[in-house]
Amino acid sequence: MKKAIIALCVVAFFLAFVPTGHSLTPRPPKGQKIEKLTGRVISVNLEDSTIVVQSPGAGMTFEVKGAKLKGYKMVANIKVGDRVTVQYVMHEGKATARTVAKK
Repeated sequence: MKKAIIALCVVAFFLAFVPTGHSLTPRPPKGQKIEKLTGRVISVNLEDSTIVVQSPGAGMTFEVKGAKLKGYKMVANIKVGDRVTVQYVMHEGKATARTVAKK
């Protein structure tokens, strides 16, 4: 009985003090704006972890490694022709996706 109580206390400690989820995308630096683009996926490159999204105005290439996916389990599930909304930040000349949501 004593061992069970100790085990429960250890589990409770870890659940209370150890964070359960981490964002793989870093927070944008202060003053950097999170932008949004909605359009159709015209290219998916799994090797480079990038997608190209075409909107009525222009097309953009996004690095999606570490992005939070909504409506997809993994980047490999994103298909050409899907309509998506990408929230991204510009960093060192590259558009890094923070979230990719299926529409």
